[in-house]
Amino acid sequence: MISRRALFSLMAAVALAGCAGQTVGTAGPATPSGSPGHATSQAGVSATPGGALATTGPKTHQVGETVTVTDNGADWARITVSDVSSAASYPGGLPDKPRTAGNVFIAARVTYEALSLGVDYGRYDWKALCGGIAVDYYSALHGPSPSLGSGHLPEGEKATGFIVFEVAAQGEVRLSYGASLTSTPMFEVVIRVA
Repeated sequence: MISRRALFSLMAAVALAGCAGQTVGTAGPATPSGSPGHATSQAGVSATPGGALATTGPKTHQVGETVTVTDNGADWARITVSDVSSAASYPGGLPDKPRTAGNVFIAARVTYEALSLGVDYGRYDWKALCGGIAVDYYSALHGPSPSLGSGHLPEGEKATGFIVFEVAAQGEVRLSYGASLTSTPMFEVVIRVA
């Protein structure tokens, strides 16, 4: 029988092995030409003397920068966060109102461009960090549209849509991209400064 500690170690090793080849780079603000023109950098996990793993944290980007995610050295996808907005509520037949008094909604458009065959995308690839604390995705009925769905993109195709989070009215907010089922974020985008 496997102990809980051994099982946890095995799960961590499998998760890291699955992400070992993925890195991120930045191409600056999105341009119509779509030319990457970037330097790829290693994502935030490294080995230390003695074989222990140390996290250096995900690379931070700004709104409008196009981030190129690579897989085993090959360009996999370009991802851009743009069109950030904030609202106290979203009016409608059943208006969207923050669940916590004093909070607001923050929305951002996310665009994926598949650079290889088989790019999965979706809103649950993202989490928002408000003052370093993770907040839940908010499914707004009357928020900006289209909302980001989920799916699978063949090479050359794009998907775009908005994601919405309920956050405190003040403080820094970052969107953290972690690709489905990975616990280590690949990169973050600052969408509101403190």
